[in-house]
Amino acid sequence: MDRGAKRSAHSDLFGTRELARETHCAVIVAHPDDEVIGAGGLISRLNNVTVLHITDGVPGNGYVAEAGYSKRSDYAQARRRDCRKALALAKVNPEHVIEFGLGCQQTPLKLADLTRQVASFLMHTSPDVVLTHPYEGGHPDHDATAFATHAALRLLRRNGFKPPSVFEIALHPSRDGKKRVLDFLTSGAAEITTLLLDEKARDLKQQMFACFTTQPVLQREAFSRERFRKPPRYDFAAPPRGGIQNYENFGTVVNDSDWQALVQEAWSSLFPTEAKPH
Repeated sequence: MDRGAKRSAHSDLFGTRELARETHCAVIVAHPDDEVIGAGGLISRLNNVTVLHITDGVPGNGYVAEAGYSKRSDYAQARRRDCRKALALAKVNPEHVIEFGLGCQQTPLKLADLTRQVASFLMHTSPDVVLTHPYEGGHPDHDATAFATHAALRLLRRNGFKPPSVFEIALHPSRDGKKRVLDFLTSGAAEITTLLLDEKARDLKQQMFACFTTQPVLQREAFSRERFRKPPRYDFAAPPRGGIQNYENFGTVVNDSDWQALVQEAWSSLFPTEAKPH
């Protein structure tokens, strides 16, 4: 019998440990460590997890040299190694960690191609549930990942495939772009599910955090709880929540108005008969 006919996606992911372990979950995140920070506890409850990193996680603005690496490729390799070591503690098979390897903060320039790549990934892995970023205007790579994931799901539906259910991970940077806050910005989204981590899960997540020698940006708050929600209906060409994006704080190649133009361009390429990027 079809498992989905008896249980909801929510119970598949957040139900008892026995139910959740049967779920195939794909985690699509911008940077190697986003999944550990925002969902490491949940991932450790699941037996069948595939992780997709969109970028290589290498920041710009001289960070590579400041971190003690002479080459960008060395830093990328170290960050990838750290993340895989952390995920191994949650029993994620290294063969199930996929790297697209795009440059950080370059993702808004490649939205259409990225969407097609994510759609291909989803067709080949066939997950029951996808975890990904919300569209919050906090980081351009996070927003590009959210756009590509939602647009990829739309491509699947248009081509006759049943898309997986989607939940968002609470994870956004503060205005200085450094602190990770495990919460959502105010929106009209559905009810938030809070996963409280017990002592064993907190200890495991702390061990996962200790694997990261390349990213000293982790806060104690992440050891106690993780938050997830079903996504609202987004207009990706409009500022989230009617506010403004935060992209200039990252020194990126795109600003707020650039983002909106790039979304419109990508949407026209992907869905030429549909005018609104939602």
